Amino acid sequence: MMMLLLYISLQETIYRELYIIILWVSSFAVNIMLIRKPEMFFILPNKIYSVNIYHKSGIVLYSHSFDNRADYKIESARWGTILIGLNHILSEFIDKTDKIDVIQTKKADLVVRYENDHGYALMVVTNQKNDIIEDLMSDFSNDFNSIFKSKLLDIQDLNKLINISEFIDVKELVEKHFELYT
Repeated sequence: MMMLLLYISLQETIYRELYIIILWVSSFAVNIMLIRKPEMFFILPNKIYSVNIYHKSGIVLYSHSFDNRADYKIESARWGTILIGLNHILSEFIDKTDKIDVIQTKKADLVVRYENDHGYALMVVTNQKNDIIEDLMSDFSNDFNSIFKSKLLDIQDLNKLINISEFIDVKELVEKHFELYT
C-alpha cells in the first residue's frame, strides 16, 4: 500500500512497478501456502475450551481450562466420567478396539484419544473436531507417555492409590502443544 501511495503522490513509475511486484509475490506466496498447508488457515476459527486427562478408573489426572467460564469446566468433568463409564461398559460387550472418539453437544465437541497401553484417556473439549486437533492430541500423548511412563505404569493397578499431584508438571506440556489456543 505504501508503494501505491507513493506512486499516486509522486507519479514515479518505479513505485507502481514495485507495488505490482510486491502484490504478485505476496499473492503467489499465499496461494502456495493454501496448497501446501491448507490446515494453517483453519486454526484461527477453532477454539479449545479445555484439555483433560482421565485415568481408566475415571479419576481426573489433570485438567487444564483455556476458557474460564464455569459451565465448560463442569460439563467437561461430567462428560469425562460418563465417557469412561460408557467405554468400560461397551468394552464388556464388544471388541475392545471400538471406542467412542467424539461426543457432540450443542456447545462443543468432546474429542477423545485413548491410550490403552498406559491406562488413560485424553479428552479435548473444542468447538469442532478436525485433523489439527487430532494431530495435536497425538503429539501431546506421545510426549506425555514418554515423560510420565513410569508414573503411568505405577498406577496401572486399579487398587493402588493415585497421587494426582505427580501430574502437576503437565501444564507446561499442555501449553507447549496447544499454544495456538492459549
